[in-house]
Amino acid sequence: MRQYLVLDIGGTFIKYALMGEDGSFLENGKLPSPMDSLDGLLAAVASVGEKFRGRYEKAAVSMPGRIDTRTGMAHTGGAFPFIRETPAGQLFAGRLGCPVMVANDGKCAANAEAWTGALADTADGAVLVLGTGTGGGIVLNHRIWMGHTFAAGELSFLPVRFEGLCRAFMEDVRSDGLEWMWAQYASAAGLLQLYARRKGIPMEGLDGLKFFAAYDAGEPEAAEALAAFGEMTAAGIYAIQSMLDLERYAIGGGISARPEVTDIIRAKLDDIYGAIAFTAFGKPEIVRCRYGNDANLLGALQFHLEYRGE
Repeated sequence: MRQYLVLDIGGTFIKYALMGEDGSFLENGKLPSPMDSLDGLLAAVASVGEKFRGRYEKAAVSMPGRIDTRTGMAHTGGAFPFIRETPAGQLFAGRLGCPVMVANDGKCAANAEAWTGALADTADGAVLVLGTGTGGGIVLNHRIWMGHTFAAGELSFLPVRFEGLCRAFMEDVRSDGLEWMWAQYASAAGLLQLYARRKGIPMEGLDGLKFFAAYDAGEPEAAEALAAFGEMTAAGIYAIQSMLDLERYAIGGGISARPEVTDIIRAKLDDIYGAIAFTAFGKPEIVRCRYGNDANLLGALQFHLEYRGE
């Protein structure tokens, strides 16, 4: 069985694994992501390659940004501002000593679910990764939709309020956060913000564990925040449905480990469809993603297998 080195470059850690072509994990680990410079990031990638030297012939990388997967060009780098119009595939290949396939992290997550996960039997669907923003990817006819500028599926930027959208950014208007974008609601950070507002407490120090502890304790503010989060997430799904008419949405991200998250989204979507009787498009299924922290690694490997014809 052929072995591949696969890396998931994130804003906090670089996760890595030596993987078999069937998606099996042979060895894995992580190290902190250098955030200071491209040279520092490349040095960290090289250190992972050295760790597994001689045990792989090819590599795959998941990373944030607007990525041309076929050429390896990173037009942007997400959390890495020093990456812009950077030939990431070529640079990683130089440090790892082998051909490298590079893909956007959200699209990798969607690719994992489309390969052997929650969308494996679905021709048209989407993955929503609820984290700091609203990540993920769109699957059309069993393939990840890249988009004209390789940015399809950047769902954080879905407007939820049109009036004043341009003025808000031109004039740097702030009103309890950037409330014009879906990411401010349909994300883990959005859920915490909704809760913090109701409690009148700062966001600092608040995380998903503390929120769900409050929810389990029966705090009404937590229940209200989860309901508002579900309503806004469902509303965004309804808007996407009007354009793409997808069969299934798979919900991922750390908070998706709680069944209440998919349950509330499903329930609120039912409410919307029940209230708008003249809706011209079908109601999609809402499920939980199969893969958690391993999704980006699995999806990056699948991109390599698919694009290289292996």
